[in-house]
Amino acid sequence: MNSNSKNFSSRIDEIAQKWDISGGYVVSKKGEILHKNIYGYADRDFGIPTAKDCTYSFHTHSELLLGICLMKLIDNKKIKLTDKLSCYIPEYKYGNKITIKNLVKYNSGIPDFFYGKLMIDLNESKEHMELPVTDRTYIETKALYTNRSFKQVLSLIGEQELDFEPGTNEDGSETNWIFLGEIIERITGMSLYEYEKKHIFEPLGMGSTMGGYHANTVSYVSYRTKELIRVPIDYHVEGIFTTDFDDLCKLLNGLAEAKLLSDKAWNSMLKYDSEGNGICVQNSNGIACSQIDFAGYVFMVYFNQQSGLCYGNLQNEELILSNEGGIWNHFRKEAREEIEGLFTYPSNPKMVRINKKNLWNALNIKVEPEQNEYVLDAKSSIAMCLAYKNYQAFAEMEGERVIGLLILDIDKKKEHYYISIVQIDKRYQSRGYGKIMMQWAVEYLKDQGAKELEIGVNRFNIAAQRLYKSVGFDIKAVYEDGITMHAVL
Repeated sequence: MNSNSKNFSSRIDEIAQKWDISGGYVVSKKGEILHKNIYGYADRDFGIPTAKDCTYSFHTHSELLLGICLMKLIDNKKIKLTDKLSCYIPEYKYGNKITIKNLVKYNSGIPDFFYGKLMIDLNESKEHMELPVTDRTYIETKALYTNRSFKQVLSLIGEQELDFEPGTNEDGSETNWIFLGEIIERITGMSLYEYEKKHIFEPLGMGSTMGGYHANTVSYVSYRTKELIRVPIDYHVEGIFTTDFDDLCKLLNGLAEAKLLSDKAWNSMLKYDSEGNGICVQNSNGIACSQIDFAGYVFMVYFNQQSGLCYGNLQNEELILSNEGGIWNHFRKEAREEIEGLFTYPSNPKMVRINKKNLWNALNIKVEPEQNEYVLDAKSSIAMCLAYKNYQAFAEMEGERVIGLLILDIDKKKEHYYISIVQIDKRYQSRGYGKIMMQWAVEYLKDQGAKELEIGVNRFNIAAQRLYKSVGFDIKAVYEDGITMHAVL
């Protein structure tokens, strides 16, 4: 923790107030709570505030819970990721083409029973489309959760062709989770809630968690990410459980402390592919991310088992999004960036090419406002590499987290070697990352054949001039607004 830690908790509160969220937010490291607070409304339309005894409901089909259940069965040698779906669900005619891994890697090709079937039917219904937005939203939410039993889902999509050959594309099919839940129930002979209670809730001491819908908060979903619509759960849904903020904090800490599964299973679950996907977990700029959810209820978890850092956002209202400078922003993202900035220091930095895995986080790099006049923004810098074949883009990484951006201009035939763009995200400045990047750039260009280097810098960007001098550059020429710096290798 640095000197900024004194203001850390109040800063999270400010971000929560800015986005007007409802629910709770917790941050802890190695079991020590650094921030925990509740916000907003248990029922916004009726002005009922969130309280400490508020309860929330979630579905046993939630991605995180299914992932843990699956890895538990793998730990116990009851199932393998390479097993065919037909081993467990022989009645599905394409089961011999699909593996368990296809289900959890979002590339099964199985049609989506809701968005690819029920929503199409509703969208083509003149009666439905003429309803007010609030009524349509309620009916669509109800359709998603009252039609997700395996038998119903199979009747809806069982005869449809696959959307694509398994493993050749990506999908977000809701059907994946229905099939995975059915497999777990068939293997264990237990309902999903019974299995999750025995192997997740009870081992973590989640004593307030119970089966069924008993929430005293009301769910809200967002319409076009801008408007919250009240969707009370006044109908029966199978596979629901109810819990509170304290129990969810126990779940979060259990993830950070690598409980519930063997080390081998956790390593497998948290091994990311080129798209940043693990097993029901994603890489969110260097930290594991997943969720449990139901209608507008969501508990989004972020955890790092090496550092013990974890944070979680509980809400009974879906996120409201805002497009800021071409990049979508929301509460979780802004809060996450605040936490990343507080806890990230040089430990094992590395330079890697911009690729599919780090591109989106690299595009999100921001410098301090007063530095904008000195340097091209990250999006434009990376786009420039598409237009100029000599340009090469690199990300500075701390583990799996993007710290900064480096653009090099290299033409070996002309013996041209130039450091074009140097950016360190404002969250990680003044921590030594800039010097690490520049030292790497100098050595890399030297290996490419450079005998001398030049770099341009704004005349009034004193901090950058100091950085370049620290790695061997001297001033070669001074212009009205710019300076050329030179280094002999």
